[in-house]
Amino acid sequence: MKLNNEVLKIIETAVNKAAKESAKAIMQDPPVERNYFRETEILLYNYQALKLKVEQDEEFLYDPEASAAPPSGRSKDIVIYSTRSTGSHGLDLDKYTQGVKSSMMRTRQEVLRIDRALEVIKGDKYHDIIPMKYFDGMTIEDIALSLGCDEKTVRRNKSRMVNKLKIMLFGADALSENVRFVPE
Repeated sequence: MKLNNEVLKIIETAVNKAAKESAKAIMQDPPVERNYFRETEILLYNYQALKLKVEQDEEFLYDPEASAAPPSGRSKDIVIYSTRSTGSHGLDLDKYTQGVKSSMMRTRQEVLRIDRALEVIKGDKYHDIIPMKYFDGMTIEDIALSLGCDEKTVRRNKSRMVNKLKIMLFGADALSENVRFVPE
């Protein structure tokens, strides 16, 4: 089908107008700056929970009936559990399982990404600060006592290592962020 010049002109005008409006909107709403240091800390604080979630999802996928069935001693009459699609009122185990698989794969990728980043600081003299702070929930004061150093040393080395981790986790995008100390 061949378009006539009038139709082509209308299309060209519409495309140009849309492009100008998009460019104007981008200029008015600059991109939100990300705080990669804080995002790295959030990943570290949630690392153990992410690992546990992958384990639980794997357990469910190997034996979905055990996870879907109600605990013994409870009434089975309250909720109908099903291994097949039962419409809008029952549990579609196939769809649920697919959702679990999809979520588990994303979570597993995130855990692997964090694992690889943690490998970079493994040989650091102050490496233990990271698991103590983010995995065990210790305070800076407790970490300083445990390592036999002052709190300023713990803060400085924690920030230094988190800055290394943020580069490993977010790449060149994290370089634009100023390296700074984040107070407790």
